[in-house]
Amino acid sequence: MNLEQLKPYLPENSTIFVEKWIQSYRLTLKITQSRHSKLGDYRKITPQSRHQITINGDLNPEAFFFVLTHEIAHMMVYANYEYGKVAPHGKEWKIIFGNLLLESVHLYSENLQNYVIKHAQSPKASVGADINIAKYLINDSKDHQNYLEDIKIGTKFLLGNKYFIKGNKIKLRYVCCEVTTNKKYLINATALVEIL
Repeated sequence: MNLEQLKPYLPENSTIFVEKWIQSYRLTLKITQSRHSKLGDYRKITPQSRHQITINGDLNPEAFFFVLTHEIAHMMVYANYEYGKVAPHGKEWKIIFGNLLLESVHLYSENLQNYVIKHAQSPKASVGADINIAKYLINDSKDHQNYLEDIKIGTKFLLGNKYFIKGNKIKLRYVCCEVTTNKKYLINATALVEIL
């Protein structure tokens, strides 16, 4: 995929940064359908010594760019450090991702820039782990949906095709009880849920 094909998915003027970041790598970039399990993915394709990044095509431009930046940081770490010697979201990745975010922070909307700067100081492994970033970037909520963190404890809600009751918070997730089985699940605070 060439950079011209990427333009509709990215914020204005961001292709300059993407081109600069990827120019010395053999990269295949694929835009995929929506995946509930992930927003993007990086892989090293060993036989061809190529890199592959996939990004969900249904993301808004700022989210697409943020996730792409995250995956480019993985590619840079993989290319510059011996495989297996660094953690996927270890200090090397945090430094590279943080630097890429700071370099391009002006491309994000004004109300998001401070959150991006803060995130760059200690990047998280997933967008959902930073509630402020998640709320701005993953803005696909429908009128009848709320973030789990915004509803009261004890509230019954629908997530996917299961009914839950919201419990107490543990770090970034809530202990929620599935109504039919009484099983306990840890659900991310930024999960979009439908209140019943």
